[in-house]
Amino acid sequence: MNKSRFILKRLVQNMKDFFMFETEFPIGSGFTLFGPCHLIWLFCIAVFTGISAHMYKEQGKERRRKLNHVMGIVFPAIAIYRDVVLMLTGHFDRGFLPFHLCSMALWIAALYAWTEQRFLGVIYILLCVPGAVGALLFPNWDAYPLFNYMHIHGFISHGLIVAFGIWLIAAGRVIPGWRDFWIPMIFGIVGFFVIHWINGILGTNFWFLDSPSHGSPTVWIFEITGDRWYMAGYFLFCMVVVAVWQLMLGFTHKLLTQRKNLQGK
Repeated sequence: MNKSRFILKRLVQNMKDFFMFETEFPIGSGFTLFGPCHLIWLFCIAVFTGISAHMYKEQGKERRRKLNHVMGIVFPAIAIYRDVVLMLTGHFDRGFLPFHLCSMALWIAALYAWTEQRFLGVIYILLCVPGAVGALLFPNWDAYPLFNYMHIHGFISHGLIVAFGIWLIAAGRVIPGWRDFWIPMIFGIVGFFVIHWINGILGTNFWFLDSPSHGSPTVWIFEITGDRWYMAGYFLFCMVVVAVWQLMLGFTHKLLTQRKNLQGK
């Protein structure tokens, strides 16, 4: 009987810990950037992305459309799940409104999955995917231990954003060309002004425009530019990342096309 009560008590405590907010954890409860926990997550996401992208590529057009529709349901469900839990636990505030780029990515992915509009696809591939990669490499949810819904949600949501983007690239569904570069540039310019305005009204830090995210390249940008030129340096950095990513996509697509042509001869 005592053992059963101990197990039940432990189970209840674990469930409480699972839904605890970052401010409720003692300092040092989370994981270390590029420590064992972080690296295992990155490895698992990379393996899942590679295997699932290959499987997606091998599917027929109709099958891929159905998979897109499934993801078009999964992404909003992931976003809503997190917010519902935060509301039920009393931790939802304006900082969790869907104005961070990766929060927006969940809805952009869903819209693309159902509409297949190229404009949305280009924004998703050129901005959302590298943004999610950056979040996975330099996560700002590192205060949470492994057995916590925010920890799991952070890695799974960002991992799926990257995976779905690689699916579309691998299947040749969205391969942005240099003629499309104006799309992320205009989106970024408008986004920087609008999100900065929203931050000023709400006192938030969406897109990390007002202050850098700890442990990320935005800290390095701030140290170089200072507060005055931080946004300009940040925007320039983003455009360089997009340009490099665009170059990588173009080079990879060219190699795969040449390989396919050689195999067809």
